[in-house]
Formats: sequence, structure tokens, C-alpha cells
Amino acid sequence: MTNTYWFAPRPASAEHHHPFLVFDCQDQLHIPLTIFGKSALASISAKAVQTYFYAILPFFTYLDTEEWQVRADRRWDAPPQQIRQTVEDYLVQSLRCKVRQHRLGFQLVSITAGTRSTIRVFLSGLKLFYHVMHRRGYYPFVNPLVDSLATTIAAVENALEDEGGFPRMPQLSGVEAAPSSQRLSDSYFKLQGEAWVPRIVDDPLLPHLILEGGRRLPLVHRRLRDECVTWILFESGARISEVTGLTLDDWVSRGMRREANAFSKGSNGRRVKFLLFSNETTKLLRRYFDEERRRFDPNGYTLDEYLHQAKHKQIDLQMVPLFLSAQRTPLTPKTYRERYWNPACRAAEIDADVHQARHWHVTRSVRAIYETTKTQAEIDRRLQMLVAYMKWRNPETLDAYEHYFDAARHADLLEELHLRMHTKVEEQLKEACRERAPGHLEPPAEPAHDGMVPMPDEPDFAFLYQLGGNVS
Repeated sequence: MTNTYWFAPRPASAEHHHPFLVFDCQDQLHIPLTIFGKSALASISAKAVQTYFYAILPFFTYLDTEEWQVRADRRWDAPPQQIRQTVEDYLVQSLRCKVRQHRLGFQLVSITAGTRSTIRVFLSGLKLFYHVMHRRGYYPFVNPLVDSLATTIAAVENALEDEGGFPRMPQLSGVEAAPSSQRLSDSYFKLQGEAWVPRIVDDPLLPHLILEGGRRLPLVHRRLRDECVTWILFESGARISEVTGLTLDDWVSRGMRREANAFSKGSNGRRVKFLLFSNETTKLLRRYFDEERRRFDPNGYTLDEYLHQAKHKQIDLQMVPLFLSAQRTPLTPKTYRERYWNPACRAAEIDADVHQARHWHVTRSVRAIYETTKTQAEIDRRLQMLVAYMKWRNPETLDAYEHYFDAARHADLLEELHLRMHTKVEEQLKEACRERAPGHLEPPAEPAHDGMVPMPDEPDFAFLYQLGGNVS
């Protein structure tokens, strides 16, 4: 007896068609894991399946051998809340992670010095295991490794895809290294503090994280220009192309204060909207124009000199880019991404696409409207003002954000309800203990697990049950 879960690849001469046979701590065939090994091949390679087995089988061993899990009769097919608690225990006790709950309900998993490198593979593999088990009918509950609020955030991003949002993230993916073009993970356990983990767009610290990451870059890569662009992105909610495409005339036409004219998606360069930013950003922009930008300007003009030239009709301010590259050409979105945004994200150890600044602006705006407005009529009026400002071609885009906040408020309400409920139950249990004679309070018995029913679409099912000694 090995006292641990293990697997063996199928010999070439075997009659069955399962690529792997998985055995439990008593060396008995574990049918669900064996079925998982075959089903997973539909979406990942055989090598990836083996990698997942190496990562998740220690968890199943933990379930069968850890004293407190055995006492609680925790099994892999328990309800989602029990599975989540067991996974959290395993992350903390065996993988040495730190786990804390986010206010939206999911768990943030922090890497520590003693954390094993397989943590991301473990979470991804276990999530896929429960996906397969639920789809095949072996697990009757929802996938415990999927965040129930993720569908709401996905709805927000689906509505934004016409606005230049993120492409779809594969549903089978777990917590895995994802390029910045992918959407936020729907995993219940989300890794925190590694470069490939995107931040929720509702994080109030996101601008700080980007700017702080930029200040960690080598001096040669730090530019006042990039700080100006970053502030305008977050404060205005504009697309990066709209910000880098600003001209001096766009700013001068609005009084050189907190506003600038701008084109919009599909306007073919016509200035059909305006951008709003802060007084602090206005001061930063003036400083950039007279100092850093002047060094790269072909004419070497300051702001006042350009205004003087325009007053005497000696220059067209529409032809003067507001932001210049080191090559004395207009700044492009590609240059900003490659020279500033992406390196700043890496320095800050986050993964965020530049378009998330736009999502962040709208999310924070909608939150402010709901939190500071008293009547529904005033909320509706201010939301329509936001729609007009953002120049959305489809006003229903706002519905996704409102749906997100409905769900977020509901999550906060449930958190308070759960806290009161657990407090009340604990008080009643303590009262019951005081009324009882001294002795051990037996935990309530777990409901009996029903036996698994063979699935009709599994041609090798009879073989597995015969091999496992479970033929009736």
C-alpha cells in the first residue's frame, strides 16, 4: 500500500482506451480521476494531463489522510462550500500560501517564500477536474473552483468588446499565466502578486500601481510625457489612441484648462467629444510641454511661443501633436504600451491591458454615482450624462456596469447576512452546550453519498468497474 494517490500511463497492449489509470491510497482504482484523465484529453495534451495529475493528486491524498479532513468526512464530491474550505486549508497548510477573502466573495491567494511552484497548476487542474466531473454527471453541484460573481464581470466585458475590450478567455482555463489581452479570471481562488494576474477594474489603487511601477523603471525610460498620458487615461476614460492623437489645438480650443477636444472611435478624426482631466494633470501637462517636450520639438518652441505663432497665423496648431516620441514624431499607442505601460505593469507585478484604464474610469464613475446620489431619478440622469460623455454608440453598454454593481451590492449584503447568521448560530450552539451535561458535542451527521451511476456514453465503464472491483 502506497498511502498516496498515484497514476500509471496505459500500456500499449492494454485493451481499454483510458490513457491513465489512477489509484488511491489503498491502491484501489479511482474511477472519477481515471475518467478525468481521458476526458481532459479533449481540451489539453497528454503531457498537460500528467502535469495536472502531479499537481492535484497530492490534494486527494490530503483529503484521505489529513486528520481533520478525515474527521470531517470531507470527500471530493462534497458540496462546493466544503470543497472550497478544504482547498483553502490545503493551500495554507500544504502549499504554504496566504489566503484572504476579497469583498466580492472570491479568495486572493498570495505567494510566500515557501510556496511551491505548482500552485497555479494545482488550481487550474482542480478547476478542470470539477468542470469535467460536473459535465459528466459525477459532481451534482456547481464547480467549486469557479467564482459565482465572475459571470457578472464577464457580462461587463462582453458588453465592452465592441468598445475595444478583451477577447474571450477559455472557459476551461484556471489560474494560469495569461497575456494582458485576456479577460479577468473567473476562478474562485485568484493568485495575487505575480505579473500575469490582472487586477479587478474596480480597484481604486490601479492608477497608483501603474504610476508607481513607472517610477521604478530605469531613469532612461522615465518620461513626464508618460505620466501625463497615464493620468489622462484614468481621469478621462479615453482610449489610448484618443489620448496620443491629441493636438495642441485640441487643448487650446478648450481654454488650456481641464479639457481637450478629441476624436472618437469611428469618427474618422473628427472631434466629436471632449476629455476631462484634473487641475493637477493640467499643471503637469504645461510643465511637460515647456520642459521635456521642448527638447524633442522640431521647432524647440515653448507653449507660449506656439500660442504667439498661432496668434499671428504663422502655424496651424492642429498640426502640432501634444505628445512627442524621442524620435520627434507623434507618440503612438504602440510606443506608449511598449515603452511605458507594459514595463510599468511588470515593475508593479500586475497584468493589465491599457484599455482597462477606460473600464476603471467607468466603473469608478458608476460607483460614485450610486454612492453619492439619493434618488433613482437623479441616478438615471447622471448615468445618461455618463453615456453622453463616453460617446457610446450602444447606450446599453451601461447596463452591464449597472448589473455589476447590483451584484456587488448583493455580495456585500450577503456578507453581512452570513456574518449575522453565523454569529446567531454560534450563540445558539454555545447556549445548547451550557444546557447539556458535560460531554462531547457530536457534529451533525453528513448525509449519505449516493453511489455513482454509470454514464451511458462511457464505453470503458464496465472495464473500470471490473478493474476496481465494483461490479454488482
